[in-house]
Amino acid sequence: MKTLNIFLFLSIAISSFTSAAQVPTFSLQDRIKTQEFFKKSHPILFGKPELRSVKAFQEALKIEKGFLKKSHWLRAIALIEKLEDRVPESILLPIVYWRIIEPSSANLETTLSYLMLSKLLMLRDNIDAPNSSSKAEALAALVEASGDNRIQTANIFSRTMTSGLIPQMAARLAKLKKDDDFTDQVINNRIVGYPFEDIAPHITPYSLSHLGYIPGNEVELVSENDQSPERVQWYNDRIMFNGAQLDWSKPYMKMPTREEIARYDQIPSDLRPHIAFAKDPIFMKIRDMIDCAEDSIFIDIFLFGGTLGGTLAKYLIDETVKKRAKNPKFQTIILHDFATNYNMKDEMMPVFRYIRDRINGKSAVPGEAVVPAGSLILLQANIQRHTPGIPFGLSELIEKNVDNFKEIEKRNTYYESKIDHSKVIVIDGNTGRAEAYFGSKNWTDHSGGYYYDNALWIKGPAATLVQYSYYDDIDAALTTDEAEQKWFFFKEEGFGNEKYIAQRDSILASIQITLDNIKTAGEDTVQLTEANVDGRIKNTRNMIIDMIIKAKSHIYMEQLFIYDKYINDAFIKAKIQNPTLDVRILADHNGNFGMNGLPNTIFMEELNKYGIQIRARQTQTIPVTYPDGSTGKYHQENHRKIISVDGKTLLVGSSNMNPDTFQGSFREFGAQMFNQQQISKFERDFLGDWQDSSKTEPFDVAGRKLVVFGKELSEETSSLINSILGQILRVKDQLEFR
Repeated sequence: MKTLNIFLFLSIAISSFTSAAQVPTFSLQDRIKTQEFFKKSHPILFGKPELRSVKAFQEALKIEKGFLKKSHWLRAIALIEKLEDRVPESILLPIVYWRIIEPSSANLETTLSYLMLSKLLMLRDNIDAPNSSSKAEALAALVEASGDNRIQTANIFSRTMTSGLIPQMAARLAKLKKDDDFTDQVINNRIVGYPFEDIAPHITPYSLSHLGYIPGNEVELVSENDQSPERVQWYNDRIMFNGAQLDWSKPYMKMPTREEIARYDQIPSDLRPHIAFAKDPIFMKIRDMIDCAEDSIFIDIFLFGGTLGGTLAKYLIDETVKKRAKNPKFQTIILHDFATNYNMKDEMMPVFRYIRDRINGKSAVPGEAVVPAGSLILLQANIQRHTPGIPFGLSELIEKNVDNFKEIEKRNTYYESKIDHSKVIVIDGNTGRAEAYFGSKNWTDHSGGYYYDNALWIKGPAATLVQYSYYDDIDAALTTDEAEQKWFFFKEEGFGNEKYIAQRDSILASIQITLDNIKTAGEDTVQLTEANVDGRIKNTRNMIIDMIIKAKSHIYMEQLFIYDKYINDAFIKAKIQNPTLDVRILADHNGNFGMNGLPNTIFMEELNKYGIQIRARQTQTIPVTYPDGSTGKYHQENHRKIISVDGKTLLVGSSNMNPDTFQGSFREFGAQMFNQQQISKFERDFLGDWQDSSKTEPFDVAGRKLVVFGKELSEETSSLINSILGQILRVKDQLEFR
């Protein structure tokens, strides 16, 4: 067992604890360069099925242009046996692959660099994590493992990668001819072979984010908007479906001023501006951010329409015009996925046509200001780089051709289930005063106006890194790939991105983060979580499982969906290991699917068996009569995606707890935060609603009769369907070589 130099340990411990009290600046570029390295390395480590799946890897070992030589098989087995205690399986597979199956010194170097840097990031996160019990030990280990007494969590990439330390080590190892020499030197490498678990037994042996824990922020969890029957009726009275039109001249299409907010109830009802921006903090926060913006606004929004979206769009454009007059470089960028609308097309398209027309110098309202050229950019999100959400390659049965595209374009949901599901706004991202807001809230009347949602507001370095995370989305939207360009929707209406290709470089430059050391804005630490535009980053599931593993007292969660097998298995394992762990889930009835609880019922019986409590919010089903005389109904959703553990850690964002979200089929964004005051408020509200029978009710699967294709099934058939679907979800990833 290796022991730390006691004097080194004490000196580092003292310096770390004294410096942790105040973090005046934060180095953005070291974290950005770290993430860029891992993104560029991703195809080499995980690009092939053989590198993602043990089963596919085993098949690759058996076959190489007919049959793999027996000597190669034996070499691979020996390599695995010698390295498996020191190298994680996910990295060991590509090491063996690039050394034996398809030899490539360059790819092996990248894989070894990936391994070494990952080890150091593990230490970085144990140092920076607010709830870590191994800060001093991890910092001392970081210095010893790297051999650099000037290394800190803020400069790991520059001290080890830019300096050449890790690349040179990896190059020397990759060039070794004999396998025994290779395995011995990998094991004895001062980073790979460092006995982290002996030095700090409580160390978390992995990193969950390449960007790491980001200190120096101010955070606020925003969850309040009116969900009452009166609010639902307010939106129904201004319905946008089946013969209705958005009337831009109405008073309720106006953003309220601060003075109007203060005296809103005294204003005659027929003259009141939009109610949500006067009454609901979750929407008022968006308006406040627009007001504060001085340099830029970036928005990536999934559902955006109706009176809510229309009021916001009009205000956003008018404010952009005003701010452009003060700052000639001011720019607003809106990114939106036109391929999927979840039956909200009638609400959304009038708003996007309004935005398009304002950009083109036209106006739906007389007297509106002309939008200066280049000040407002509307981009369609490129969803083609996501992995299909439809399982087992079934989407490949539909050929991608012009005729099929015309039919697909008419539908409300993209057939491959690839979606940009983000709900994000960032202001002044590259100025050192950035603010970001993201969560589960959509901006349409009937999919957001009265739903239960959460959003997180952040000011500080993490907000800047939110904008950095969307650089690749803008790059993808401005694709020059002709095959991808063919699959943008509604191009004949002017919603394609071709007109912006000539401005590609300048638009990318405007979104790119060039700042480095910036002043901090508060004392809160956050860790960003996402499924990015092409699936190279998808860390939300792992972050939630890590929270569940570390739970000691309780876990409280609100979720629209609860059918991800990995999360549910983690809950069950946690309860088996700690029977006193209090696990409570507020779920949604999934009324919009019309199947009496499916898909949330799939794993419910198993969860209940192990003592995991599940309740549901008492949501409303509201009938509506449309202008054309037809009738319908709307289901209110518990649309939240939030989990807290032990009152110490909370994760919130746009990610549903289902396979599509976590595997990278959807573009998602969220964050983990540690502000005790904010978490305590969430947990108090959660428990208050849990115990209030007027707000929540039991969500039982026993005796539940599912409805499929409009037909109610028996209890026995319903239970069988849940079991079959559960088994399919359990084997899906194995069959797909994920």
